[in-house]
Amino acid sequence: MKKIDMHHHLVEEAGYAGNLLREMDKFEIEKLGLIGMGKLFKGMFVKSGHDGTNADDNRVEEVVNQHPGRFFGFGYIRCGVDTEAKVSELHQRGFKGLKFHIPKKPYNDKKYFPIYAKAQELSLPCLFHCGIINMPHPCPEEGIASGHMRPIHLEEIAQTFPELKIIIAHMGVQDYLTTSIMLRLLPNVYADLSGTTPGWRAYLAPGEWLRLLWFPHAPDKIMFGSDVHFSEFAPTVELYDKIMADCGWDDAAKRKIYHGNAWKLFSL
Repeated sequence: MKKIDMHHHLVEEAGYAGNLLREMDKFEIEKLGLIGMGKLFKGMFVKSGHDGTNADDNRVEEVVNQHPGRFFGFGYIRCGVDTEAKVSELHQRGFKGLKFHIPKKPYNDKKYFPIYAKAQELSLPCLFHCGIINMPHPCPEEGIASGHMRPIHLEEIAQTFPELKIIIAHMGVQDYLTTSIMLRLLPNVYADLSGTTPGWRAYLAPGEWLRLLWFPHAPDKIMFGSDVHFSEFAPTVELYDKIMADCGWDDAAKRKIYHGNAWKLFSL
């Protein structure tokens, strides 16, 4: 089944983009959203030796421009460091979405609202990391707190900016129940089920996914994202298939989750 992977990090390995394209073909991944978050995340997902590069916005832009038919870029925004000016700059450079991570204060701090207003104005979907984060390297001076990245903080943003396209990464991890309610009630909130395999998602009891995603429009609110090294595509797809089977979703619903929802949201 054709897929769009809308959550994938550019890994700092020699030849990663070429190897990634090969694996995308193997798993029918037509397009993929690349993310680079810079020096604080240096070495993330590296398995075969670091290549000396820095996976940041500039590197993502370079790789996307080399393969524009297969990759699209997310620009990285750190609230409390970046401003709405960077949102405009990223849009001008052709980035299709924004990735938010490790804000200095909770996502719904009013100081960050001009960033969201600009993203709404420019129709840039916003992918928010939610859940516990284990940084690749200790950085105690950065004030990183997972409590700043809870899905409930996005509820106020969704209400204040009703045209802003909000994507909760990893189904909110430990806050997956909150996420499921937000998906049901808030028209502009979506989620992916990405993350390390097997991870917490594989260990929910049989039927638990149906209890979380029981509402009829649930397949319209979930998107396929990997957030793993390309070598883990197989267990990632297997886990998505298992979750969709647990929910009893048919092929039409699966096509939305694997492809159609991201195609519409990112205007691909």
